Order: sequence, then structure tokens, then C-alpha cells
Amino acid sequence: MKEAVNKKQYTEKCYLDTYRVDQNKIGKASGIWQLMQESACHQMENQKPSYSDLLDEGKALMLARVDLAIPEEVFLDESLTASSWPCESTRATFLRNYTLTEGDRIVAIADTQWSLVDTQSRKILKVSDADFSNYWMGEHRLLIKDKFKITKETAQFMHTVGSKTVSYSDLDYNGHMNNTYYLDVLCDFIPELAAGTHRVSFVRIHYSKEAPLGDCLKVIATDAIPVSDADAKEYGVPAEIKYIFKTEKADGELNVEAEIVLTKISPKIT
Repeated sequence: MKEAVNKKQYTEKCYLDTYRVDQNKIGKASGIWQLMQESACHQMENQKPSYSDLLDEGKALMLARVDLAIPEEVFLDESLTASSWPCESTRATFLRNYTLTEGDRIVAIADTQWSLVDTQSRKILKVSDADFSNYWMGEHRLLIKDKFKITKETAQFMHTVGSKTVSYSDLDYNGHMNNTYYLDVLCDFIPELAAGTHRVSFVRIHYSKEAPLGDCLKVIATDAIPVSDADAKEYGVPAEIKYIFKTEKADGELNVEAEIVLTKISPKIT
């Protein structure tokens, strides 16, 4: 996948280190997502308001939804460029896109929706309640139109596969499990990843409730589901099988819902 980088997009050089790749030296979905998010954090820091500035005002941007496509394998120490740009946003939804490129190839792209939240009342604010006018803005690139939601039919085939207790190492400075870590938690329950035969090529996550320190999350999932030709076309990436997940807090509240799509790794790697 090829695309020129827009000069109005914030960009920075980066690479996947040993902590962000798997046993095949291929980038983990969480590691790729972290590089993309770091570029957004650096844009905020350079162009203001930074994330810390928002917190000082009693506000925070909370991730509500991410669609992440990884059409190509990304390897340890490859020279990469991370780009991020907020998009024209209205009402209560703050839109932001990201790309990760190797030369002129797009190796990952993400489409996200964020909510601006009052950190004391937890009330969702309008995007206009913060001044983002200094940010370089770009055109919104929608990956999939419809919001991800687990259907009643799919829910019938889901079962508890384990649990996760939120610990110190999971926390960000909001005091909740960092949104990128959910990918590691869920991927730990995918046997094809542990076996080193597949990689993640597409992710959809809907975040519902934060998970603070000490929360015990129940992890519920389907078995592997073959990806239909129609679904593979919609994802726009190599796709063979997928898993559907949800996590629930101890009181039964929904924490996240997710769809993780896999494809076989290149034969040259195996």
C-alpha cells in the first residue's frame, strides 16, 4: 500500500525495538499501535495543548474506538515514519488518524475516535470545550463505516477463556490500564500467535469503561472464526481467521469489545 505523506501531517522517525516484536521479529499489534500513539503525543506536546496541559485544565482525551489495519509485516529495527493528524471534529467526538510507513509503503494505518472528558465529573464534553486550533489538521480517513459491536448471534458462541487483574505495570498516568495494553491482554489468548504461525492484520476495539488498578477483568472470546471473502474485502488487508473478544469488570460492566483478525506469516519467515 503506497501513499505520499501530507506535509501538514506531524511525522517522526521511529523503529520497532526488541520489546515490541514477537518471536519472528514481526511487530506486535500493541507495539505498532504504541509507535503511532507516541507520534500523536509528541504532536500534542509540540503544538499544544499537550496531554498534560489538558489534565491541568481538568480534561482528558479518552479513546473510545480504534480501527487498526496492518497490511504488511513490520520487522525489528526497520526504519519507519510515524504520522498522526487530528481531523475536523464536531460535537463530542474527536477524530484522529495515524499511519506508519516504511519508505513509500504504508505498513499500518489507524482511525480513532476520542472523547474529551471532565476528569472530575467524568462528563463527556464538546470538542469545542478545548482549543485545538494550533494542531495541524488533516483529512479524515475512515477505515470501516459501522461501529464494531458484538451481535447476539456471535455472543452465543463466546465463552470465558481467562482473566486479567490490572497491576502496576499496566497503568498509564490516568491510573487506568493503558489502552495499548489491551491488545497484549487479548492476544495472549490467541494460540496461533503463540505458535508463531500468524500475525495480526486488523484490529477493532470499542472501549467502554476504564480499568483501574486492582480491577479483575473476565476475558470472554469465540474460537477462531474463518474470515469470509466479503469481510476480507472490507478489512482491506490479508485476512484468514478472526477472534471476537469482550472483557467484563467484576460488577459485570462491559470493559471492551474487540475483533482481532489474523493472517499467516510469510513462508520465508517460517
